[in-house]
Amino acid sequence: MTPNPVIRLTGVVQTLEHVVFPAVDQSNSLAVEQCGLVLAQLKMLIGHLPWIGAYHQLCFDDVAATAEALPAGAGGPATMGAAAAVAEALAAARAQGDPLAGFHQIGTAIDDLLRAVAQDGGAEYRRSAERTIFAFSQRQSLRSRSWFREAGFDPAPSSVPDYAEMIAGASA
Repeated sequence: MTPNPVIRLTGVVQTLEHVVFPAVDQSNSLAVEQCGLVLAQLKMLIGHLPWIGAYHQLCFDDVAATAEALPAGAGGPATMGAAAAVAEALAAARAQGDPLAGFHQIGTAIDDLLRAVAQDGGAEYRRSAERTIFAFSQRQSLRSRSWFREAGFDPAPSSVPDYAEMIAGASA
């Protein structure tokens, strides 16, 4: 049996906090700062570990639903080709069963579609596709802000849900 990764990482954090980092020259401000960053990232990772699979699945499910919600392509050859590529990416991502890789695969195809639509997409198709994709982008941005809220860089952390609550609420 493989020991629990949270337990293993917690042991690494304890070693770093109580043995390694105290030995760092306190006059080396960059080294001291980096020690703090390493600890913060490890502690955040420990909190994230139990939720990583569910988070990736949530992101994948939303980008897949977004791809499915896109209207049938309308416009020139670039738009039509990119719309077909989104459908192909969606089918391939569902077949491979890896939510993280699938998220990136579909997301890349959607990015390519946006570029193509700007080039030769029909006006109504462009409005509809951009509206659908923008709505997804807002949801994904909130998920990302939630996931990294503990890093302390969000300008409005109180407006961001706790990632565990967000994930649990999405699966309810």
